[in-house]
Amino acid sequence: MTSLRIVSSFVILILASCSSYQRDFEEAKKSFRQAQSPEGPWLGNWTSNHNGHHGPLWCIVSQDEDPNYWNFRYRAGWGALKFGDYVHQVQTTLEKDGSMTLDSSMKLPANLGIYHVEGTIFPEEFHVRFQGNGDHGTMTLSRP
Repeated sequence: MTSLRIVSSFVILILASCSSYQRDFEEAKKSFRQAQSPEGPWLGNWTSNHNGHHGPLWCIVSQDEDPNYWNFRYRAGWGALKFGDYVHQVQTTLEKDGSMTLDSSMKLPANLGIYHVEGTIFPEEFHVRFQGNGDHGTMTLSRP
């Protein structure tokens, strides 16, 4: 019975996180206008160059309260699973052409290791490399 309660609680937490992210992503899509910067919603996929795994990827980019930082709020999928609602705070500068260069690491929740992302994103192009937990690959997203 205790195992059932633990599993049930875990499922409820995941569903609550998913609905919160989905609601915020839909709101970001509604309020999004023509891209002048990478800020706003993105939708695409991630692909592992290590083992070929891949899945859907959502990201909401927003400027942090500190103007030297930007927040990348991710949700990913693999098979039937959709997981994550975590924010990668990145120190970067918005260039005059609307691009941002990313070269940043973060500690993943639940001791899942260190995640590193690097590349340059533009107002209409989000294609970067990631590395972490013995895996490496690409994230390719476009505007929804």
